[in-house]
Amino acid sequence: MISDIQDTIRQHVIGRRLSGVTFVMDYVQLQFDPPPTINALTPITVQSGRQTATSGDESFRNLLCEQIPKTVIGVSLVDGEALTFSFQDGSTISISLRKVDYVCPEAVNVLGPDNLCIVI
Repeated sequence: MISDIQDTIRQHVIGRRLSGVTFVMDYVQLQFDPPPTINALTPITVQSGRQTATSGDESFRNLLCEQIPKTVIGVSLVDGEALTFSFQDGSTISISLRKVDYVCPEAVNVLGPDNLCIVI
């Protein structure tokens, strides 16, 4: 089942640019051009070059926004660990799937064309 979810997410984001980031009160929305939109309800970690920042860190917002308009070249879904997007320059965005980080029943919502809706 995890591999099916990973494959579906890959189909919708590989080769697409991160086109927008929206900070909502208690989650972050990652927008890809064209859709899908991914709502991250657990902490996000961004790694770019020698910098790493996690939700809540002072440099997090800037480092996350610097990923716009990079192109996704890989997706990794590790149950109980993270959903990670890799970009062409080696940077990554990882959404935690660790149970300790959940604040509600899900960690990630993926919304896309043709009524695509994945809840992790």
